[in-house]
Amino acid sequence: MFRQPIRVFVVYLLLLFVASSVEAQQKCFSSEERALAERKAKVWQEPDPGYDPVLGYNPQNSPRLGAPPVDADGLAQPVKCVADKKPTKGSGTTPKFHCSVPGVVDEDGDPIRYKVKPHFKGQAKEKRNGEIYGEFLSSRFSKALGFFADDEWVADITCPDCEKSLTSGFQGARFSPFQPAAGIELPLGKGIDINCSDEDSGSISGSLLKLLQGGETSRAEIDAYKLWLAFIDHGDTKTDNQKFSCLKWKKNADNTLTCEPGHAVYYVSDMGSTWGYSSSSEKKATLKGWSGKDPIRVSGGRCTTTAKSVGDANISEAGRQLLANGLQRLLDAEKSDGLITKVFRASRNHERDQSPELWAAEFARKAKLIIEARCAN
Repeated sequence: MFRQPIRVFVVYLLLLFVASSVEAQQKCFSSEERALAERKAKVWQEPDPGYDPVLGYNPQNSPRLGAPPVDADGLAQPVKCVADKKPTKGSGTTPKFHCSVPGVVDEDGDPIRYKVKPHFKGQAKEKRNGEIYGEFLSSRFSKALGFFADDEWVADITCPDCEKSLTSGFQGARFSPFQPAAGIELPLGKGIDINCSDEDSGSISGSLLKLLQGGETSRAEIDAYKLWLAFIDHGDTKTDNQKFSCLKWKKNADNTLTCEPGHAVYYVSDMGSTWGYSSSSEKKATLKGWSGKDPIRVSGGRCTTTAKSVGDANISEAGRQLLANGLQRLLDAEKSDGLITKVFRASRNHERDQSPELWAAEFARKAKLIIEARCAN
C-alpha cells in the first residue's frame, strides 16, 4: 500500500540529485560578489573616442564576436539562423525567440545565441514593434556617451524553425519564418546574480542610492545617468529591466566567479520602452511620442530630471556638465558629418515612423536644453 508514495519519493530524490549535480557544474557568483557590485558597480566610463555608433563598434578594432556584419551605413546584413531555445524564459511579455547561426561560436566553441525581437503584431507599418528601434537607438547612443548597454542590431531574419523557441505567442498574427527589421541582441556581460539564481536585476532608485553611498561612483556620474534616462524617455522602469553585470570575470576552483575589479556595471538591460514611451509596443519609439518631453527642468537655478523611478530627482551641475559634454560632442559630429542622422537612419525606424532628419532635429533640441542649463544645486 506504500509502494506508490515510495516510488514518488524516489523519483523526487533523483530529480533533486540531478538538479544539484547540474548546479554544482555551474560557475556562479556568490552573495558577497553581488553585495560588492551593489556598492561599486559603474554606471558610466569615459567612452571610446573611436566608437562609431553607426557601425556599433570602433572600426580600428574588430566587431565583437558574433556581431552580424554591417555595411558602411551601419545597416546589418540579413541573418539566417536556427532555433536555439534558452533554458529559462526570462522576463517580459513581448514575444522573443532565440537562435544561432551555424558556425558562429564563442571562445569555447559553443554556438552564440541571439535574442531576437520580431514584429509580433504583424509586419505592416502600423503594427511593427517599436521596441526594436528603441533598443537599437538607446544602445548606440548610450555607448557613444559612456553609458553601458547590450549590443543591438536591426536586421532581416530568416529562421524556419524558430516558432518552437518563442517565449510567448504572437498577438493577432501568425509566426512567419521571415521577420523583417527584427531586433538582435547580445548581452553586455554576465549577469551578477547569487548562486546562478538568474536574479541579476536591481531597482533604479535603490541601486543608485547604494552606489552613491558606496563612494566609488560619483554623484556627477549618477546624475548624468539619471538625465540620460530622461533624455531617452525610459518608461518601463520595473526592476527586471535593470541589472548588475560583469564585463570580465575569473573562474575559481570552488565553482564561484569573481568579477574583476572595475568590471562590475549597472545599466538598463531592456531599453525597448524608450524614445517615446507607450504601453503599446507599436506606439513605442515614435517621434510624436518622444517630442516635447524635456529631460531637465530648471527653476530658480535648481535642476531636476524628469526621469521615472530614479528617487532623488535633483541634478548637480557636475552631473549636467558630464552629460552635456558628451551631447556636445555628438552635436559637433552631426554638424560635421551628420552622425546623429546616420544613427537614426541605421535604426531603420523611418520605415514605420518619421525621417531620420526630423528625429535628429528633436535630438538636438533636447541636447541643447541640457547643454544650456545651469544648475545651482
